[in-house]
Amino acid sequence: MRNSTLHLFLVLIVFSLLALLLHPASASSGSDYDYGAQPRFVCTPIPVDVDPSCIPAASPGVGAAGSGAPEAKATILHLRESLVQQKETILDQRETIRELTAKLTLCEGFGRGVTPHDDHPSTASHSHQAGVASHHTYNDNGHYSNKQGHHGNSNLIPDSPHHPSELLQRKISALEQQLQRHQTATLSSSGKKSKSPDAFQISFPMRTNYMYGRVKRTLLQEIFALTLCLWIKAGVGPGLGTPFSYSAPGQANELVLIEWGNNPIELLINDQAATLPLSLSDGKWHHICVTWSTRDGQWEAYQDGVQRGSGTNLSPWHPIKPGGVFILGQEQDTLGGRFDATQSFVGEMSDLHMWSHALSAADIYSLASCGSHLRGDVIAWSDSEVELHGGVARYPFDPCH
Repeated sequence: MRNSTLHLFLVLIVFSLLALLLHPASASSGSDYDYGAQPRFVCTPIPVDVDPSCIPAASPGVGAAGSGAPEAKATILHLRESLVQQKETILDQRETIRELTAKLTLCEGFGRGVTPHDDHPSTASHSHQAGVASHHTYNDNGHYSNKQGHHGNSNLIPDSPHHPSELLQRKISALEQQLQRHQTATLSSSGKKSKSPDAFQISFPMRTNYMYGRVKRTLLQEIFALTLCLWIKAGVGPGLGTPFSYSAPGQANELVLIEWGNNPIELLINDQAATLPLSLSDGKWHHICVTWSTRDGQWEAYQDGVQRGSGTNLSPWHPIKPGGVFILGQEQDTLGGRFDATQSFVGEMSDLHMWSHALSAADIYSLASCGSHLRGDVIAWSDSEVELHGGVARYPFDPCH
């Protein structure tokens, strides 16, 4: 009996040791028990009309106290704020697009021929400045309207005389008229003359056989009278040279204005010469004109608007031949070339014009005193009509100012 009891006691001890080895945590106190090692369950509310398979499973790392909830809540709030900001931006952009679309519609309507017909520009201007910003709006379709709290009161429509584009156009026209009147009054009060449309000069600083200007035009038919006028300033040295020459097929000296060496200034028509009583050697600007008529070969010479000489029998009954070349600054020995440096022009010239008729003494005086700007029908002084070669300089210049 004693042996049986001892044997049973030993068996109990063995089982106790095995229990301690297999479950050491069970021997600890209740306060140290690790509940986290046991299975946990998280309950998630699911709406009735939602498929349970669409609900993601809870993360195994989520504790009973929900340690990730604050971070998730902050993320959701940030996303909501971003969504609200994007919505506001989209609304602002939509409003801008509507305004631009409406303005484009108005401009297209104005470009299709809308004409102003308001007889009260001052009232229209006031309504445009005071009322457009506060009462004019655009509806959802981008159309222009005038909302003043009364249904059906749309006075500002694209066809209305109060159309903003028309008001602006009338305002610009009124300002342009006021500016023009102011400029006219200023010129009248100061006594200034109107400015020449082509105010420039060309300069020949030295005698060469390669510096010249060529007029692009030519005579298309015979002429039986002429007037040649220009502003001229002589350079340093003996003789003026050749400011102007026209050679025609078969005649190199068809029309020439020349002062060569110690000789006086001469007008050549068909290689026949007439001495001109002009004085240009003082180095100042002078306005000179010569007229000629095939009838009796009559000619006249003017300096600064005053006639200095006249004569007859200069190539009478000879028409000026067409198809030639106009050269500035050189005398031509052949058609358009073979220049001689000793006959080249030294100085400056401007505002050269040629007519196919003889101007009156009154017209010539008006040109010299800057009272008019008559333009030649054969040659008209223009930057686009004169080709410069060999280094001839061009400068802005208006002899009347």
